[in-house]
Amino acid sequence: MANIVQINGDQRQFTLGQALKLYSLIDAGFQKTNRGNYSYEHPLYNDSPYNAPTKLKITISGTFDHLTMVVTDRSGLQKVNIFKNPKLADTVTLLNYILTDLEKRQILTEV
Repeated sequence: MANIVQINGDQRQFTLGQALKLYSLIDAGFQKTNRGNYSYEHPLYNDSPYNAPTKLKITISGTFDHLTMVVTDRSGLQKVNIFKNPKLADTVTLLNYILTDLEKRQILTEV
């Protein structure tokens, strides 16, 4: 059974999908790390992905039993709550789109 995670400021909780397959991860853009985990990073941007103030980082263990998911600043070091700033509404919309896509691919499941 995988753990349940929640993005900082979001009310929804997610866990790994029951039908998770390796090829689904690769098709969605996950990359295998040196430690055997699968990592996904996507800039959350309004105009240009090169100037994105935040990014979504997801890591899934190689055994598909552990999930981490966080929205960070550009450097990837600080957690950011994009839900409390009304100016970041477009960023929240993009995040929702990405999470919906990962749910359709049966990578994530909303709890």
